[in-house]
Amino acid sequence: MTYLMRALINQNHSIMLIGLAGCGKTQSCLGLLRKLPPDVFMFYSMNMSYYTDSTLLQAMMENPLEKKAGKLYAPPGKLQLIYFIDDLNMPALDKYNTQSAIELMKEKQDYSHWWDRNKISVKDIGNTQYMTCMNPTAGSFIVNPRLQRHFWTCAVPFPEQAALHTIYATFMKGHFERLAFKAPVQEMVSGVIKAALSLHSMVVSSFRKTAANFHYEFNIRHMSGVFA
Repeated sequence: MTYLMRALINQNHSIMLIGLAGCGKTQSCLGLLRKLPPDVFMFYSMNMSYYTDSTLLQAMMENPLEKKAGKLYAPPGKLQLIYFIDDLNMPALDKYNTQSAIELMKEKQDYSHWWDRNKISVKDIGNTQYMTCMNPTAGSFIVNPRLQRHFWTCAVPFPEQAALHTIYATFMKGHFERLAFKAPVQEMVSGVIKAALSLHSMVVSSFRKTAANFHYEFNIRHMSGVFA
């Protein structure tokens, strides 16, 4: 997935990762963005919420831009700016079932500009692209298909049990070796991880999220808090 994302970034193509909370979407994106060559790319992270509207989003998106010639605004120098937008589908729906923040993103993607709200004049936006993440079980569940058509969309599943065991074993063994625990204690690492994963699976299957118990949200983040 990272290889494809890097190739798409080099082709100036927008990326959207879709998956449940805690499956690693955000960390995958940030990990890739931090490894991009700093003399070619820069990124600007934003988190959407229920209260994000087009005015707030435009103000955030204009922060890393500088004025070039005429009506053109772009990142400093010749850098390519990647807007990383997390929780894309979280803004509230208006009475027309639209989200003004999403419509602003669509306007920029369709026409490469937005409007100066004070001077009522066009601002051309250059050398920018999007990378986004969203949880299909939260917020408005979906985004405007007229925006989504511009994105390469990838579903991100939860890591398998074997992968989780490897990740948490690395955390635990590093901790036990650094503090010089005795060998019999270090040998218990594998059993502790298997028990924790088994317990987590039982909790997830037994305490399901419902309208009455909407706070029942058990994901990998809780497990990471135990071992990290």
